[in-house]
Amino acid sequence: MTDLQLWDKGLRSIEKLLADIPESTREQFAELLAAYRLEKEALAAIVRQVDAETICRECAGKCCLNGKYRINILDLLALCAANTQLSPDFGQKPLCPYGTTHGCSLEPGFRPADCILFLCDALDGQLSIAAGSTLAVSEKSLRDLMRKATQLLGVPVAVPLLLWAEKI
Repeated sequence: MTDLQLWDKGLRSIEKLLADIPESTREQFAELLAAYRLEKEALAAIVRQVDAETICRECAGKCCLNGKYRINILDLLALCAANTQLSPDFGQKPLCPYGTTHGCSLEPGFRPADCILFLCDALDGQLSIAAGSTLAVSEKSLRDLMRKATQLLGVPVAVPLLLWAEKI
């Protein structure tokens, strides 16, 4: 099965998973997704304070290579719940299929958790101690939200979508 076929299979399964969320937990899940997006936006904002744009441009996105496994189940659930379409380009290997020549095609709140959580040495070296501490708290919060979503849905939401699609 090709990456695009796996993506389509995973997307259909995610749409079904969203549709099958019991009415009694829909509001709780919607709140969880909103908190998940906000936490990712907060993490991205902290990193932007150290001029990540310049550092990343000079690096040319080495961390974005081979990114097809970055989007996890919860990331795609958030995109689908917000009616945000994503058309990955799996033909641009080794570049991330979710990126463009101008960087990530996704707003920070919808970027894969792996991408938001990753800090290269160049970025990490620019962070203040206070910013590093704030990042650690936000990372813990983001991981707690993933655990709560797993408990709520009964699906391991931190699993990369393409790997999950291979097994369903």
